[in-house]
Amino acid sequence: MSKIRKCAAAVLSSLLLIIVCSQEAVADDDVDLFNFLGILDLEQCLLKSYRCVPLGCGIIPPMDEICHNFPAGFVETPTAPFTTVIPFLSWVLDAISITGQTDWAGSGGSSSGGNDVHLKYFEAHVFNLPTRTFIHFKYPFLKLCYYGSTPWEINYLSEADAVSWRTGITDYISYEFLFGAIAQLSQVCTISSIGDNTGDAVGETVPIGGQMLGDVCMGTWGVTYPRTGYSNASSEPVASGISAYRASRVVANPLLRVVFMPKLFDSNPKMQLGYPSFGKPLNCFSKGTTPLVWDNLDTKLPKGNGYIWVLWEKTCCCFPSTGCIGLPPFI
Repeated sequence: MSKIRKCAAAVLSSLLLIIVCSQEAVADDDVDLFNFLGILDLEQCLLKSYRCVPLGCGIIPPMDEICHNFPAGFVETPTAPFTTVIPFLSWVLDAISITGQTDWAGSGGSSSGGNDVHLKYFEAHVFNLPTRTFIHFKYPFLKLCYYGSTPWEINYLSEADAVSWRTGITDYISYEFLFGAIAQLSQVCTISSIGDNTGDAVGETVPIGGQMLGDVCMGTWGVTYPRTGYSNASSEPVASGISAYRASRVVANPLLRVVFMPKLFDSNPKMQLGYPSFGKPLNCFSKGTTPLVWDNLDTKLPKGNGYIWVLWEKTCCCFPSTGCIGLPPFI
């Protein structure tokens, strides 16, 4: 058994070395096992958030407190049902497509509908991949908290939740929908995003504004409920971000929804655009951040495919004290 484990570890190490050498996934590239983790913006989302406080844990023996963001999950937002650029998702989608869901899922896409030129629609696929080992290969001297990255986890495919993802019918009886309607009328969501955006600029979480409202508001993007793939947004990437965040909230609160594997995602993650290109100049921001600081204005969908978002969450832990020597922001 030990020989088998050693062989498996060797194969995994070889694959990860290939991945480390890969470049950021861009519009002309196909996403596969060997370049997928290249969509992680480690400089903005990991290193910028990294904090080491010497003796910060206040315990004996002396321990340094380490805090940093980690990739808690991924969300793909295709423009059409049963389409994906993630190879291992295609097998599950193929199985769903032959179970009678096609009647509901045949008319997706990001094009406008009716007389509303800003109405857009995206499917959503929430999943997870092992990332901690990859990050260790990139930054071998960086102390990382253990965050339990689960390999090859599929949480949610909107095609399997077709009725609710298109109508949001189950959300109309929720208190979040009521609070969201009040917040939308009073413009509270837009005002509350000020604290989040201030924190984004310095790589910190500012506990005001959107933090207090949980997942009811999405800053300048509007309200979260009902959690559907439809949104009114003049920007395609913004509409995609709305669908990505809403899908993460379905996974976190799956009551009356079709969810493969529920997961308690943070209601205030840092969102990062990973495919088809990085956001510029900011690429690690709170939900609802104005597109003026991250939408490239040229991030049109390549070959009719969708976007991929990374959801980053904060974690803290303790390590034997070294005085934080050689760790960010000192490296």
